[in-house]
Amino acid sequence: MATPVVTYTRGSTYIKNISDGKTCYALLGDIVVVGLAFDAIERFNLTGLDFVHLNPRDYMPAVMYWNEGQGRVINPWNGYGPTKKQNNILVHAGSKYGAKPSNFEGCIGPGSLETKGKAYELSLSPESMEVIWDNCGGTPGSKPGWNKDALQVCFRVANEFPDRKTLTKSGG
Repeated sequence: MATPVVTYTRGSTYIKNISDGKTCYALLGDIVVVGLAFDAIERFNLTGLDFVHLNPRDYMPAVMYWNEGQGRVINPWNGYGPTKKQNNILVHAGSKYGAKPSNFEGCIGPGSLETKGKAYELSLSPESMEVIWDNCGGTPGSKPGWNKDALQVCFRVANEFPDRKTLTKSGG
C-alpha cells in the first residue's frame, strides 16, 4: 500500500482571538487527504517574534499516533527534526468546543471553519483528526501511542509562509 499523503496549503487570510489578555493569530489554510478537504489554522504572530513553521516540502518520516495530551496527532519529523522547536510542531485538534488560535503554538489544526459571534473558529476539530486517521489507514477508534511502528504518512506542506505585510484579516 502506498504511503498516504496529507497536504497542507497555507492561505493569505488570518483570524484572531484574545486569550488571557493576549491577542493570538492563526493563518487560514486547508488540509487535504484522499480527496477530503478540511479547513485549517496555523498559529503565528502578526508582529515581533514568531513561532517556528514548517518549510514547504514532503515530510516523509511523518507519523500519526495517539498523544495523551492532544489526542490524534501528525508528527512531521517523527521526533527527528533539526531542532527541538521543529520537533514540537504537530498537526492536532484544538478544543472540542471550537478550535481557536490560542489552542496552538505554531502547530496546525484541522476542522470546519464557522462563524462564532464576531470571530471565526474551527468546529469538529477532534472529529476531523479521526477522519484523517481513518482515511490514512488507521484502525478506527484505536489509540496507539508513538513508537517506531506508528502509522506512516507523508505530510506535505505545499507553500511558504506568506509575507505578513500581504495578509488580510478574515471578515469574521
